[in-house]
Amino acid sequence: GGAYLPIDPDYPADRIRYMLDDARPTAIVTASSVAVPEGPVHTVLIDAPRPAPGPASPVAVRPEHPAYVIYTSGSTGRPKGVVVPHAGIVNRLLWMQEHYGLTVGEGVLQKTSASFDVSVWEFFWPLITGARLVLARPGGQREPGYVADVIGREGVTTAHFVPSMLQAFLADPAAAGCTGLRRVLCSGEALSGDARDRFFRTLPDVELHNLYGPTEASVDVTAHTCGPKETGPTVPIGGPVWNTGLHILDTWLRPVAPGVPGELYLSGIQLARGYWDRPALTAERFVADPFDTTGNGTRMYRTGDIVRRTTDGHLEYLGRTDDQVKIRGFRIEPGEIETALTSLTGVAQATVIVREDRPGDPRITAYLIPKNNTVLETARVRAAVSAVLPDHMVPAAFVTLDALPLTPNGKLDRKAL
Repeated sequence: GGAYLPIDPDYPADRIRYMLDDARPTAIVTASSVAVPEGPVHTVLIDAPRPAPGPASPVAVRPEHPAYVIYTSGSTGRPKGVVVPHAGIVNRLLWMQEHYGLTVGEGVLQKTSASFDVSVWEFFWPLITGARLVLARPGGQREPGYVADVIGREGVTTAHFVPSMLQAFLADPAAAGCTGLRRVLCSGEALSGDARDRFFRTLPDVELHNLYGPTEASVDVTAHTCGPKETGPTVPIGGPVWNTGLHILDTWLRPVAPGVPGELYLSGIQLARGYWDRPALTAERFVADPFDTTGNGTRMYRTGDIVRRTTDGHLEYLGRTDDQVKIRGFRIEPGEIETALTSLTGVAQATVIVREDRPGDPRITAYLIPKNNTVLETARVRAAVSAVLPDHMVPAAFVTLDALPLTPNGKLDRKAL
């Protein structure tokens, strides 16, 4: 009857401590080889001898009860926990099975970090359908050659890639040999037409599906099946999954016409309960649904994503209303990285952007203004930030400037960075 909170053991100790202090879990389930910050939380070691459990007490679990909590980057400098109920993720899994039809004997490759919500369906989809769950070794998801090897060796038929990793996978000669795959699912970043075209040149008989969804809506809320004859520089994010409303609205929450960009709001069974212990932030992002006809006071989730509806009814992703970005599928708020940087001795100001100097390879770049002409050594800055931020949030490059470039009206000139 409890919810699970995945914690990546590779996270810095300070971040793990913050998550534990914030979530206040009943227990930590871990292994003796994994260092856990000391505290009052009861720790269960899976590799230590313990008494046989007694008979389980019946537990009444309702659809609205939390199933899991996943922490995402926060613009205030601290991550926030998203609380997802059973009803939402069960709807998502049942839709997935109806849509893709996983069968007994197939294998699903689980290679996504448990702290990223794609891992939820990777874990549970094969387990509720009688298929096989194939666990990649830790860190293996970053090695295209290893991924190709385990797909062939273990008879994997379903795999997920964020688009940037898909590009790296397809560039490896071994990818063309993964003909046992039946379907590849992409999400976490915008899928480019170039990646789609390269996929079908490499694996012409394998299905490619593009999905979209925020952590606040039980992994994915839209899906599009790509075709080898599709053209264009972008790939649609498709139409809604079961029991999901997609509203493209203007600033005054009025629906926009087809083809006109607007902000995407989501409604339906897959919405999260909100942010753990953050009532103000929950109220800001989960707003009253003006299109509700049930009288039950339903809500919409404000995604911050700009989309438009095509003539065939599918959605195209256009960008963000804010500075939030995705790197390797992980949501990143630049403000959280900037807070970590400005807390360092010798740093007066910091700003962070994502550069894509090579197509399909987005990288975080930090621009620093030193205090009192302090010499900022990149190695020391990187080490200090790595001690408080997970690997996917550590900038790939650090640039020291005398001052940040500004527009004539005094705002940061991001184009000049």
